[in-house]
Amino acid sequence: MYSLVCLVHFVADGGRDVASALAGLGAAVAPTLPGVFNGGDLIAHFDFADEDSYRDMLPAIDGVLHGPGVARSDCAFYRHGRHAAAEPALASGVYRVLLLSVDRPVGAEVLHRFESEMVRMPHYIPAIRNWRLSRVIEARGERRWTHVWEQEYASLDGLMGPYMLHPYHWARIDRWFDPECPDWMIDTRLCHSFCTFGRGVLGAQGGGSEA
Repeated sequence: MYSLVCLVHFVADGGRDVASALAGLGAAVAPTLPGVFNGGDLIAHFDFADEDSYRDMLPAIDGVLHGPGVARSDCAFYRHGRHAAAEPALASGVYRVLLLSVDRPVGAEVLHRFESEMVRMPHYIPAIRNWRLSRVIEARGERRWTHVWEQEYASLDGLMGPYMLHPYHWARIDRWFDPECPDWMIDTRLCHSFCTFGRGVLGAQGGGSEA
């Protein structure tokens, strides 16, 4: 399976028609919640059976994203990576997505270590109910996005508290993002965005694999 996630920034007084148009193309669409960082005004999440289906739909999606009401968008198209669903039926939770860019030269071993540490977070932070870490195939926006880190939480408290403040996060993960640490390799310009779709987008993938 493949997905496309788009973080859409509206022009003044724009938005309603954009949301309707993207939903009409099959996206899960919802306005972002207060507290996002470079996260846009709207999240649109599409699923595709294969890459050809994405290519077929892309002109229509671009027609909306480059049309009236849209100032800009940050988008990532990716094949589903490592994932797991502890609560596959979760429908009323909070969806969070992080678009990040590994913009420093690193070897395959270092990249694997980073990804392995990222996907260990749910073992230490049970507030993460469902999750997926994927490498980006095609990126648009402010940066050359290389990874998409998605999670679902039962409530916003799970994201803002147990996730953001957990010792595993600041002791193990933050060093990849901190310019003052020797292991820094992630561009400091991130997209941290979250919303409530009213349905799950990660649980349907099943229990998944962490291999």
